Amino acid sequence: MKYYYSYNTEDKIFSGKYPAIKNPRRQSEYLLPAMATFREPPLINKDEVAIWDGNDWVVEPDYRGEKQVEVKTKLISAIEYIGKIKDGFQRISDEMAEDIGLNPEKYKEIAGVLSDISNTEEYKKTIEQNQLKIRKTEIERSLYDLDIKRIRAMCEPSVKDEATGETWLEYYNNQVIELRNELNQIETEIS
Repeated sequence: MKYYYSYNTEDKIFSGKYPAIKNPRRQSEYLLPAMATFREPPLINKDEVAIWDGNDWVVEPDYRGEKQVEVKTKLISAIEYIGKIKDGFQRISDEMAEDIGLNPEKYKEIAGVLSDISNTEEYKKTIEQNQLKIRKTEIERSLYDLDIKRIRAMCEPSVKDEATGETWLEYYNNQVIELRNELNQIETEIS
């Protein structure tokens, strides 16, 4: 039994093995349909595909449907092409793609490859700096709110604590002093 090996029209990827039919006029020959060859394709692995180049089968990597990340920008996309991963991109798992999307600061380009740096001092410092920036924003928001309360307290002076005689203005001023001290400390720690 003789077989022919078919490939698709778009990218000439191997699509199947079929029994060849003898030529009714010449019994020693077999009919070969369009987009087919009698040459058997090589065995391929899971992430490969056989492509007919016009003369022979060529094995190419095939990661279609998987994820890739652009190393410089950390932008994630689906792989929609056949062949090696393009320069500047890296093939990644779905889990890593999700993690990069949620925690991009956790990844850094090292020797052209996006690597997880979460166990490094550099990453710990980045997280610490981010937390300081968040706290700085919270303090600035609180100071703004206290400024409004202090204006009110100046316009309507009243005693907050009868036992100590502390006014609302003094109370707010003390809170402002504490927050400004914390803010100054944070600003010196933010690099």
